[in-house]
Amino acid sequence: MSFKAFFVTILVILLAFSCKTKKNAKFVNSIQKVEDRSLSARLQELGDPCRDPMNYVPDPDHLDHFPIKYIKVNFHIIRDNEGKGNFSEVEGTKYMNQLLWSAQGSLKKNRKMNLPVGNDTPVLPLRYTYKLTPDPSIPGDDGIYFHNDDDHYYVNIKGKNRNNYDKKVFEKYGIQKGKVLNVIVQDIHLDSIGSKTFKASSNGIAFSTWVKGGYWYHTANYTEIVDGKKTYPLKWIPPKNLNHEIGHVFSLKHSWRRDGCDDTPMHENCWSATGKPPCEVASNNVMDYNPYRSAYTPCQIGNVLMTASRNPTKRNLLIKRWCKLRENKTIRISEDIEWNACKELEGHIIIEKGGKLTIRCKVALPAGARIEVQPGGELLLDGAEIYNDCGEKWEGIKVITEGDLSGKVNYYRASKILNSKNAVVMEEEMNQKS
Repeated sequence: MSFKAFFVTILVILLAFSCKTKKNAKFVNSIQKVEDRSLSARLQELGDPCRDPMNYVPDPDHLDHFPIKYIKVNFHIIRDNEGKGNFSEVEGTKYMNQLLWSAQGSLKKNRKMNLPVGNDTPVLPLRYTYKLTPDPSIPGDDGIYFHNDDDHYYVNIKGKNRNNYDKKVFEKYGIQKGKVLNVIVQDIHLDSIGSKTFKASSNGIAFSTWVKGGYWYHTANYTEIVDGKKTYPLKWIPPKNLNHEIGHVFSLKHSWRRDGCDDTPMHENCWSATGKPPCEVASNNVMDYNPYRSAYTPCQIGNVLMTASRNPTKRNLLIKRWCKLRENKTIRISEDIEWNACKELEGHIIIEKGGKLTIRCKVALPAGARIEVQPGGELLLDGAEIYNDCGEKWEGIKVITEGDLSGKVNYYRASKILNSKNAVVMEEEMNQKS
């Protein structure tokens, strides 16, 4: 190559780089209001979006917008003063871990509803699970506790000595109350064992932040001989009880009654399918009373997730995974998306070219997270509140400009930007101050 040709090549390369549009990025410190009649019409259509459980139903196409919520749990096995009448420490520790594993499995793999017959009720992921949570102040703690107490080891669900609603056992033995969902496991009074008239079946009772499990030891150890082999046909009923009772804690009602969900049909609450009316087909909803409880409807899922986000008492039972920034949990918006539900997120929000994000409820972001609006992207705040829930600071809203194309940030209804390093005020606030 001649010197002249080499010089021309270098000049072309330099010109190409000099003509390349530079990107400019800055955090916004003020947001302008936008007037749009279509937004008013949309609000009339939505009603009160942040209080509508259907807005919390996970979208299978955007599951990253619905981070999994982890409910903290521990277990208390109550026995008599001699350590009898319930699980031993070895078998109790083993079974509680098995029970938790089984209950988590049901949450991970939702089932299709049996009712109504021929239904097309969507089978959606639940986006919540449980986490066995030891007390950090107790050395070597595993979150499973054993207590010997003649007064509290048994549960009666009938008769004059009925005690299934008695709270004294929790008041006495609860650990990390209000921070961890305590599961109190009681069983049959030893005097009732062997009685021909006494029939026990696995059951439970739900309270605000804790639950009781009754007769789980009796149920897990019940045996039948099938083809000459000992079987444990009821061993996996208690995990279904646990899911049922925790469903109550997070606002779910019995599904055979009017429970506020249109996708849970009223039914006869049959224990099993008989092939004949009214029990031709038995329901399998988690909030039934039968062995099949494994199905959650969209409305039920929405109710649980809404309660977990909006109810401070229930929210305290969750692991705050939204405090720590996780880069791999960054959410990218590349289409027109509306968030009409409260959210607790674990990463950044990046709105790409052609993407639009409308936020109408509270959104918690971890320390160090940012909302980035790239050229051709748009963020609209419509009654939103964006904040950090962990006593720290998130970065703020960054807008990227490239040439004549810039990211857009506006608001329609009054919104709040809290706890951001780069403070943001709304146009109306600026006018009031001036």
